[in-house]
Amino acid sequence: MKRSGFKSKLPPRRPAKQIEGYTPRPRAVAVAVAGPARAVVSVPKEAPERSESYRRLVASLPCINCSVEGYSQAAHPNYGKGAGMKTDDRLCFPLCADRPGVRGCHSLHDQGGLRPKLERREWELAATAATQRALNG
Repeated sequence: MKRSGFKSKLPPRRPAKQIEGYTPRPRAVAVAVAGPARAVVSVPKEAPERSESYRRLVASLPCINCSVEGYSQAAHPNYGKGAGMKTDDRLCFPLCADRPGVRGCHSLHDQGGLRPKLERREWELAATAATQRALNG
């Protein structure tokens, strides 16, 4: 079904130019600047481990902050990531979700409402270790 009876006045798109001797940098790398000459070195990024079954197992535990049961979610630490990225699933710990009339620990933690930033980083490491101990039995 045509949306308009008028033809587009834009010229058709041309393919991207190929520049001789240029190869685009792979997307899955981080750039590190090293040495006095400021040489750029490509550093491969590690792909974070993803496991839905592990996240469900973590979510089956009670909230590590307030000990409420039945409302837990697998929370990822807020360090070592970028916008829209999650850290490795093996670092998850259980925090309770929002429920009617109660703001959950997960949203409070992510928005900095539970602890100051520096204290939160240390707490996340301790929570990850405690979760792994609880799962290993």
